[in-house]
Amino acid sequence: MEIIHLTDIPSTNDYLLGLHTEQDVVAVSDYQSHGKGMGSNRWESEAGKNLLFSILLHPTWLPVNRQYLLSMAEALALQGTLDAVIPDVTIKWPNDIYWQDKKISGTRIDVNLYGSMLADVVIGTGININQREFHSDAPNPVSLYQITGREYDRNVILHDILSRFEPLLKQLEHGKYADIVSLYHQHLYHRDGMHPYEDDNGTFMAAIDHVEANGMLHLRLSDSTMRRYMFKEVKTK
Repeated sequence: MEIIHLTDIPSTNDYLLGLHTEQDVVAVSDYQSHGKGMGSNRWESEAGKNLLFSILLHPTWLPVNRQYLLSMAEALALQGTLDAVIPDVTIKWPNDIYWQDKKISGTRIDVNLYGSMLADVVIGTGININQREFHSDAPNPVSLYQITGREYDRNVILHDILSRFEPLLKQLEHGKYADIVSLYHQHLYHRDGMHPYEDDNGTFMAAIDHVEANGMLHLRLSDSTMRRYMFKEVKTK
């Protein structure tokens, strides 16, 4: 993939969505003035300290109702890269990366459709690398530096992520969906045991049963009944 290096830009996702290219491209920036998380969330990042990048894909071969498989593949690449540096890294549904109980990375996906096909998919990721302090009201951010006391080369980490992501992408292109889903489940945050969740009706205890290829989370209650949730419909307490 071609990598475009930028110094300061409002959003790498917006930049790639406006690029109008048929090539797969990665845009990485030292700073984003309007970096976005999922929904209306903002991503705090000190200039030049963290890894902020977006990947533009044109996966016309993937059904729209299975686009979440791309998020699974990218999360696996992130988890593998970070877990090689700091063990105990997991994937928190739907698309965060956690070290123990703290968030080290978040991802936002934007999609352009052409009829019923996926035309452009932009996967935008922020990873806390060398930032020493966080000042936003985000509840649990953490960086590699805070965990290990060392600074890291952001480009080395980016290339490691891409080297892991591209083979996973090839697996999806060849229809090996089950392999990706299985790996994703192996690395889920709170994948074992009962944990507290909260939906519009209040707090409850449940265990993760599975996540569908469309991103729907299936939770199993203590009486074995099941609840299903899409993004933003439930959160971990």
